[in-house]
Amino acid sequence: MIWVAVFPVLVSCALGNETADQVPFFHGHVFENAPPGSRVNGLSVPVKRFNSQRLCGADGCGTAAQAAQAAQAAPHFKLLGDGSGNFRVFAHHNRGHVLLKTCAVLDREERAQYALVLGLCCGQSAAAAAAAAAAAGPSREEDDECTVVAEVASIRVDVLDTNDHQPTFPGADVKLSVDDATALRTAVYAVTAHDDDSGKNAELIYFAQPKNGTFYAVPKTGEILLVDSILGLEEPIRFQVFARDRGWPPRTSQSVSVEIYPRQRPVVMARKPNPQQVKAAAARRSRSVLDSDSPVLINVSEDAGIGSVVMNLNPVRFQSAAFELVEPDAESSPVSVSRDSGDLVISRRLDRETEPLLELRVKVQDKRGPDWYLVRVDLTVTDVNDNVPEWTMVPAPYLAVVSPEAAAGSLVYKLNAEDGDEGNNGEVEYFLSDGGDGRFEVDRKSGHVRTTGLPLQRDREYLLTVVAADRLGSRSAPAAVSVVAGARPPQFTNASFTIAIPENTPEGQPFLVTPAVSFQKRPISYSLLINPSSLFSISAETAEISLTRAIDYESDQHRYLLLVRASEGQDSMSSAAE
Repeated sequence: MIWVAVFPVLVSCALGNETADQVPFFHGHVFENAPPGSRVNGLSVPVKRFNSQRLCGADGCGTAAQAAQAAQAAPHFKLLGDGSGNFRVFAHHNRGHVLLKTCAVLDREERAQYALVLGLCCGQSAAAAAAAAAAAGPSREEDDECTVVAEVASIRVDVLDTNDHQPTFPGADVKLSVDDATALRTAVYAVTAHDDDSGKNAELIYFAQPKNGTFYAVPKTGEILLVDSILGLEEPIRFQVFARDRGWPPRTSQSVSVEIYPRQRPVVMARKPNPQQVKAAAARRSRSVLDSDSPVLINVSEDAGIGSVVMNLNPVRFQSAAFELVEPDAESSPVSVSRDSGDLVISRRLDRETEPLLELRVKVQDKRGPDWYLVRVDLTVTDVNDNVPEWTMVPAPYLAVVSPEAAAGSLVYKLNAEDGDEGNNGEVEYFLSDGGDGRFEVDRKSGHVRTTGLPLQRDREYLLTVVAADRLGSRSAPAAVSVVAGARPPQFTNASFTIAIPENTPEGQPFLVTPAVSFQKRPISYSLLINPSSLFSISAETAEISLTRAIDYESDQHRYLLLVRASEGQDSMSSAAE
């Protein structure tokens, strides 16, 4: 009977350190090449999420002295997992959360992600470490000399890319021969460079130096296009091709030399034409407009430089031809046509967001006769990451309230930003960059600002600095979100209102509405604090402003300043707008 009574107690003490609770997950990031001691951004582990006293045996098991010692000792943590030596725990016990700092320079190309575990230590070593750290100050760096009794958090750290690699060409210099009768717009070769970075830092554009009118390096693909005739040329054409990434600051590769030798075909003498056949052919020749074949489809990046040749319209139906842009007119078109060569040239900056598709019609005129026809060119402008996310929340400034007793995960505010680009260039994520003392977190995908569960001080204002970024790293301007743990006065939809009204506007006709928002969801009443000559009135319920008499432009003032007050509740919380 004695064993029956004691055995459950022993089992309870033996298993006291185990927990069936799911280990919480936390996520942060740090840029590669950051100096040792850099903080892992976006990561804040609340200490109160763990029941350290229960895990350390201060829940009734063990001797009274052991329980008292465990209860008095501050929590002590150790980082576990592959690569944990690259980080150290930085615990702010007075502020109630745990941070990480780097203790080495990280390289994303060597390792882009770390999966770590935060372990809780107990016993004499933890108590001694805590006492030493308390003497040093409110924040301390945890050591590794402790025994882990429980894994209390799962942590993932992403190493974000910086533009620390320049593009490289894997091959040697290029020498090749090209038939001098090769059709224009033929890709005679393609160069490919590699960049060890990621995202925007690894996106490459190609260009040739010195520029020549015979071959053109396509910026997106690195293809070398023949854009002008090489008939009769005997000397080789030499130039260098470079690759440049889109990171900041941009990095440019070493050049790869290209040397192209025109290869001449043997000349075949044609028979002398019969004069009667020439005369008959001239008589049959049509002088009307000839329909072009199917439209020419080309894609051009919106960051193509002014003066870039995007294509050449040769070969054409005539031995010698002149080219003229018919639609759109030359003044409004961002693309011009060279009269003699048929080159399509960028004449002003392209913008996919305002003009994603251009339809061009080019007249091809026979220089030796009256015949001509039209060529239709459909030019699609492809996207580059040339826009940054822009905040779209209203009203501004960005204000919110939260109950001081709000539970963990309570929704406080909804961030929203839009990016004018498309695809990955336009996908927006959200980050909390500063503020909040670990009491708030931001969902990267949805932009929801939520509480973490740490206690909130009543009537205190928390200022959060948030940033929006697209998938390739372009960031918005930082925005400040003010959160009050309690009540706050109403907020007008505009900080100020400006309106022009015509003279002889009838008395009593509303000409402006100045609504406000109640954070406490209470009714709002409106009044005028400044009302020149009692010329205006405002509806206490709807905030509609009207005249008490008609005004005359010739005899009355031309400008009036009003001050509107919005009040709510018995505590007379109010705000004002001009």
